[in-house]
Amino acid sequence: MHNYYLAIFAILFVFKAQALPNDTENFYLCSGKTTVSTSWNFGTAPAYCDIDPFGDPKFVQDYLNQIIFDSGESASTERNRYMNELNAVIIDAAQYYLINRKPNASQDEMEAWGSAIKTVAHQETFWSHYFEAVVDGRTKMMRGDSGHGHGMMQIDDRWHFTEINNGKGWQIFENMVYAMEIFYSEWQKAPEQSCVSAEDNWVERTRSAYSAYNGGPSKICRWLENPAWQDDGFYNKYLGASWQNYISQPELESAIDAECFMEGVEFCLPNYQAPEQPQETDEQVWWLNFLQLSSGETCLLNQGEFHCVVQAQDAVCLSAMFNRIAKAQVLHLSEQQSQQYTKQLYDRHQCMSHLQNGFKVGEVIATDKDINIRQSAGGTDTNVDTVTGQAYQVLDIVLSTAPVQERYYQIKHNSTIGYIFSGDYDTWQDWAYQGEVSKLVDENKVIALSGDEIFVAKSAGALLKTSPQQGADTLATIAKDTKLTVDDVTVQGVNNEVYYHVSHNGQNGVVYAGMLLPESNLSQQFTFSQITTPPSPPAEEPKSSSGGGGSTHGYFLWLLVGTLIFRELLSREH
Repeated sequence: MHNYYLAIFAILFVFKAQALPNDTENFYLCSGKTTVSTSWNFGTAPAYCDIDPFGDPKFVQDYLNQIIFDSGESASTERNRYMNELNAVIIDAAQYYLINRKPNASQDEMEAWGSAIKTVAHQETFWSHYFEAVVDGRTKMMRGDSGHGHGMMQIDDRWHFTEINNGKGWQIFENMVYAMEIFYSEWQKAPEQSCVSAEDNWVERTRSAYSAYNGGPSKICRWLENPAWQDDGFYNKYLGASWQNYISQPELESAIDAECFMEGVEFCLPNYQAPEQPQETDEQVWWLNFLQLSSGETCLLNQGEFHCVVQAQDAVCLSAMFNRIAKAQVLHLSEQQSQQYTKQLYDRHQCMSHLQNGFKVGEVIATDKDINIRQSAGGTDTNVDTVTGQAYQVLDIVLSTAPVQERYYQIKHNSTIGYIFSGDYDTWQDWAYQGEVSKLVDENKVIALSGDEIFVAKSAGALLKTSPQQGADTLATIAKDTKLTVDDVTVQGVNNEVYYHVSHNGQNGVVYAGMLLPESNLSQQFTFSQITTPPSPPAEEPKSSSGGGGSTHGYFLWLLVGTLIFRELLSREH
């Protein structure tokens, strides 16, 4: 299972145990609300709001355009197009989710799971999510239940407030992952319930999972014992499967790479189906596109060799490397095709050094305007902006697949870490420029620079190695609190691993400083100032058992209150 999935599931477990309802207003953070050309029908809902501030509408237009319902087109024609595209996406997303969560799932369970997810999407929103509004031409997202429900699977901001503000509502794949995790938890519990006669009774299992999805874990048998109107409505939709009336291309392969987005990649290359050609012309077709090998790397074919990077979202740097504009699409090659040429794999930082007028991780930039900082490159706005002329360190680089090499830089601004848009190869100078190191304030500094003094922070010390390469020889162990001077910095790998080049006792080498992604842990390895451990305070006199709020009795009282709150949450609706 991918690390992204492990992280998502861990977050969900903690969140479900700790979340409390929030009294958000109706249509929370809803600007540009529209009810024009809307209705309850497949692909449309009564109300939509702007994607901002939860996410970047440009990202949706560039990468998810196929599943935007365009209200400016004929409704019936657009509904048929949209439903075929979204059907392909839901199939891929649902299958990918279950395979990762339950690799031993049978084919029958896979089909039953797919039908269940399609029915949930029907029950909650008639498969509606993104909407191109005729009133202002802006891309919007579906909002239901007086605006509290976000997106296709209706993530409620009253019960999932933190996750909504972290982008789980607006981005359709994160929306589906979050909703499917809640549904899957109940799907797994269902066979143990009295209302489910057998593990493979898919109808009863589906109905049980939905009752709990809608009403909370304690309502898992509600559909049989005391059905609510939602249970009856869900079952009728399950039996009718009326979405099939709009699907004329059940085998359609969407251009949207659902698996890539489900893995947490933000800028996934769209799929491309090459036209059938005689075998001798394959190379001509391949020349025009990014290629994904059967081993997973994304490549360009150049002079009889595959030139590749590990992450699809880094592929634009290959266009820069070979001064060639490839279509912003990826052609998946078979294993046999993938073996036709030798392969050269580039570290992402080595490849990005060819980006025209680009900056490297660790370099200092200054912004030419106040730029909004997003949690991810195309994600939720932090509501914090950069300050014009202020210096920042580049902590990560994300490239869009547009041929103009749009780039986003991760920076730290006081306590906020996020991504800023920084133009493309034509407009970069309007956004950011080379900053002065002397203007980089301590609050915005994460990576040591050449000439900086650093101190070993780990109690076990730091290993001085001959090089940053895996398996390099160890020259020495440098003790905790030792002061070192940084001669140079190397950043490599998909997690932006940082190595400092230093000298110690006459030996030159590198020390591992940590990684910047998914979040920085550099301060655990080295600090910019020596940290002295303060002496322990004198022991306090023992207090009597009848003391105040620090007593064991007080602790268990709070524990009891917390338990009661948690039990109440389990009985409430999501």
